[in-house]
Amino acid sequence: MKEKKNKKLITIIIILALCLFGSMSYIIYDKVLIQEQKEEKEKNTLEQEEKPDNNVRDLNETEKEQILSQIKDYTTSLATSYPIDNEHPLANQSALNFTLVKIGTLRENILESEIEQILQTYFGKNHPYKHENINCLANDGVLYQYDSTKREYTFQNTHGHGGPGSAQSEIYYVAGTVENNKYIVNVHILYGNYCGDICGPIINYYKTIEDSMNGKNAILGPYNDSHTITDEEYKKVSSTIPTTTFTLEKDIEGNYGLKSVIIR
Repeated sequence: MKEKKNKKLITIIIILALCLFGSMSYIIYDKVLIQEQKEEKEKNTLEQEEKPDNNVRDLNETEKEQILSQIKDYTTSLATSYPIDNEHPLANQSALNFTLVKIGTLRENILESEIEQILQTYFGKNHPYKHENINCLANDGVLYQYDSTKREYTFQNTHGHGGPGSAQSEIYYVAGTVENNKYIVNVHILYGNYCGDICGPIINYYKTIEDSMNGKNAILGPYNDSHTITDEEYKKVSSTIPTTTFTLEKDIEGNYGLKSVIIR
């Protein structure tokens, strides 16, 4: 009888010991292992955040060549509109006049499709610009009358029309990155002499379009005749030139559409 009681007592002790061991194991798992897993997860998350985005890369040579060519075109006609962003959007008339510069010569009729193609090429398939009468830059009437029914622009030969002002520029690539379809390109721009309808030789270069328009504060020149900047000349003044950042997005048609221009 006494032996049975002892066996029962031993069994109870064993059960209690197992319960105690289980409780202690759970506490160790909850307090130690779970905490270690949490710390490891936080470490991995932090490391992942610190890693550079694998989607970001440098421009390849083909992209660089195409985008720099477009930047030169934008700058020649639209530099007086810089910066371009949400607070300073490019005016609809400026965009339409830009297409006329790309067409090159004034003529009787221009199809809407011709204007639209240029807008899409330079500002993307989903550009915000609409078709409307194109006003003369002299602000004295309509240059091209838009007919939405015929989808055509008709030249209004009511008086002489001069061309838009422009500044021939030299564009120097500084850096550029691509993330998905977004292209961010930093350049230095040296503006040649600003001119109206007819341009003379470029004998001075300026670091801002305002200086070019006013003919003041040239950082290179004057030269005796039209001059192309040498690499040595650029290097001497590069640290003084503002950085101009162009943001473009590549659409499904392969167009690099301008989204913003920021000068720093």
